[in-house]
Amino acid sequence: MRKRLILMATILLSLSLLVSCKGDDKAKDKENKKDDAKTKIQQVEEQIFELGSLGFTTDDLVKNWNKAQAEMKDSDKIDEIKVTNGEFKKDVNNGMILEGIVNETTNEVVRLSIVKKDVESDNLSTTLDKYEDTIAAFFLLVAVTNTDEAVNDGDIGKVTDKLGLLREKDKKINGTATLNNITYKAEENERGLVLSAVEKTD
Repeated sequence: MRKRLILMATILLSLSLLVSCKGDDKAKDKENKKDDAKTKIQQVEEQIFELGSLGFTTDDLVKNWNKAQAEMKDSDKIDEIKVTNGEFKKDVNNGMILEGIVNETTNEVVRLSIVKKDVESDNLSTTLDKYEDTIAAFFLLVAVTNTDEAVNDGDIGKVTDKLGLLREKDKKINGTATLNNITYKAEENERGLVLSAVEKTD
């Protein structure tokens, strides 16, 4: 009888040790998951800081856009920009979208893009309108991102050429150029023509 009691006590003690070990393992797993989540958030934040800043907030962007729009009359005015999870997207004209990435800590715009939906046509006047719209969209992007520094026509012409905006019809637009410490990129993809601006990093 005594041996049975000792055996039972040993089994119960072993079971309690196993349960406590599992509990410790679960607690460690939870801690590891929290650490992983923190690491991912930190990586995203570091990527945003690495991208730099265009030097203006979303409120400044609204003012800059409306000022440029009033001069060029190529898009709709903006009342406000709503940022969700560090991003925003705004329809600014028929077939044209303004979108960007924002550092939510400082509310500064990190990347600004104009997306122009592509309209295929063999009609000459439509093709010419498309070129004019493309150049106008790029001028808007330059005007919005260069409010503190002067930009002359010659510089814009060089950048337009480097970006490939005046390319032959059968060639896709895909180019990068720098103007006043801002790197501009033009790329045609499944969304249409994407014109982007970020702070020059090198």
